[in-house]
Amino acid sequence: MNEQDSFFEMAEQQILFYLYDHKDRAVSKTELWENIGFIGTKATFESILFSLKVKKFIEVDDADNVAIA
Repeated sequence: MNEQDSFFEMAEQQILFYLYDHKDRAVSKTELWENIGFIGTKATFESILFSLKVKKFIEVDDADNVAIA
């Protein structure tokens, strides 16, 4: 596993933990971005969210709210 894979896995875990901790309400992408301490670019963040969505771990609604699937 290289550094980039490790970074992606760590970011995915941070996102999923945050969403699980706040599963009782809607979490916007902006809130998620600001509160997980993500150190990558916005584009990388969006890529990670897309990956989690494809894996069916999360759902994203039309208002860009994110939730555990």
